[in-house]
Amino acid sequence: MAINYVVTKKVDKSSGTVKELYYATTKALQKKPIDSNSIAHELSQKSSLQDGDAISVLTQLSGIIAEHLKQGRTVSIDGLGNFYPTIRSEGVETPEACTADKIQVSRICFKAAPSFIKNVRQTRFISLQLRDMKRACDKEKKAAIQSNINQPKSR
Repeated sequence: MAINYVVTKKVDKSSGTVKELYYATTKALQKKPIDSNSIAHELSQKSSLQDGDAISVLTQLSGIIAEHLKQGRTVSIDGLGNFYPTIRSEGVETPEACTADKIQVSRICFKAAPSFIKNVRQTRFISLQLRDMKRACDKEKKAAIQSNINQPKSR
């Protein structure tokens, strides 16, 4: 399978001058992400787990990870990566005023394992724009051929 992309024009102001540059950006074709049932089915195909067992593991996994994150722990899953919480607080005048009631978890971060990154980086890319242009050309060629077939031959 491949990652689909389109080329998008963006304004680059990083060098102090304004330049318009073109960048590849991902373009998902599916309307929704792969769900837990699909992942569970794939797990059951590649392990000794049944579909129901695999879905049960996936269902319980998020709760177990959340409990460890609530304890301030990093959760490391071999071959996948680390999950860890980050926090934020409102600014206060003194260190003593920075109390627990002013702190929130701002986000849950994920840092992919090197082996996981290496695996994902070994992918192909398909330009949706080039694919669409090729399809349009193919249609035009077919129409031209069909037009030539349907024209009466002059003698």
